[in-house]
Amino acid sequence: MAAAIPYDLAIIGAGPGGYSCALRAAQHGLRVALIERDKIGGVCLNRGCVPTKVMLEAAALMRAPSRARLSAVSLGDARLDYPGLLRHQDEVVRWLATGVEADLFRRQVEILRGNARLAPDGMVAIEGEDGKKVIRASSRVIATGSSERSLPGITIDGETVIGSTEALHLPQLPRSIAIIGAGAVGTEFASMFVDFGCEVTLIEALPHILPLEDEECAAIVAEALQKRGVKVHVATPVRGLALKDGMAALTCESEGRSFEVRAEKVLVAVGRRANTAGLGLEALGVKMQRDQVVVDEDLRANVPGIYAVGDCIPTLALAHVAAAEGKHVADLVAGKAPRRLRYQAMPKATYCEPELASVGLTEAQAREQGLDVVVVRSPLRQNGKAAIYGDTTGMVKMVAQRGNGRLLGVHMVGHGATELIAEAALALQLEATARELAETVHAHPTISESMLSAAEDAWFASLG
Repeated sequence: MAAAIPYDLAIIGAGPGGYSCALRAAQHGLRVALIERDKIGGVCLNRGCVPTKVMLEAAALMRAPSRARLSAVSLGDARLDYPGLLRHQDEVVRWLATGVEADLFRRQVEILRGNARLAPDGMVAIEGEDGKKVIRASSRVIATGSSERSLPGITIDGETVIGSTEALHLPQLPRSIAIIGAGAVGTEFASMFVDFGCEVTLIEALPHILPLEDEECAAIVAEALQKRGVKVHVATPVRGLALKDGMAALTCESEGRSFEVRAEKVLVAVGRRANTAGLGLEALGVKMQRDQVVVDEDLRANVPGIYAVGDCIPTLALAHVAAAEGKHVADLVAGKAPRRLRYQAMPKATYCEPELASVGLTEAQAREQGLDVVVVRSPLRQNGKAAIYGDTTGMVKMVAQRGNGRLLGVHMVGHGATELIAEAALALQLEATARELAETVHAHPTISESMLSAAEDAWFASLG
């Protein structure tokens, strides 16, 4: 076995959390090793966020002819070249992955391929195709991401029962698909598949789809999906799965009765589990909460010199959150005393049609915390740009504290919501008030004026 090689920072996992940490640390002049057993970019770039959005963009274009007719333009009938779309998806992924690798090379981050296991005294053992090696680092970061999980009694076989990875590379579109789990992933796939002409059933065990989002906003998305043909079942746990006549048959339960949903494919989208097994964490005494690493506010584990970011800690399991955590750790290791991360100001985005995005507390969460709040809504049907665009579905919902008008949460449904939420995230990051947002001039006509309208209403309502 080769002698240990000293680094300032060794990062296990090259997804958004890992490569963002590596790039920031290298900017600070640290010697960095980035260890990856699969592809640079992790699940998000290769099998998650990015390829899914390529497919969703194609789905949006499938709707373009009907929207164009509102502007007296005829585009004919939209036809999908599905094999061509898969090729385009792969091209986009390759292009972006090449860019990340080029950035790492330019900043002299050393990429080491293989499976890593932590050992005492700052050591990391790496086993790859080139054999075994051991490196030593002053600090080590766990950024190993997560993997899809299923339900008891339901096995993802990659054929009839699939996960999101297989859903992005189906050899052909299914005639029908049942999706178990209506979080962001399940809802996005439901929106995509129905636009591609599939018969879609979306099943959620909790009382409403998109359970982490504001219930009122989620209801708007559910209604829009149903209008496009998606069958939506909420408060409906799946009790079993069998194969019948070449189809998957799901046994579902709702309001005390059982019923069956049949589909050619079943997509399981019920969450993920952290990739922490086999890293040697328990042997080092690293405190765990199930499969996730327990960390403090600066993302330190209980063992000195070990940090963790992304899906392997119990924070928001989102790529941009992992990236922010990775940068925070890099700044900390470099001795730059970064500000603590404000998770309440980190946005969530779901790229279905209509889009839903949010930041901060929901109305229900604010009231559960005993806060005295005002809640206002600015419907897109009152927005000029939405009318010009031809889609007035949605609204901006704002939650502010009564008295001082401090913004607590902003929730948006409609065209462009995932882009516009950045303004609200900035407002919460700066602890802005509704008045400060209302006094910020917004260009006209823009959909962002719905944010302005909501802020004005929240400002005056908070005075009462």
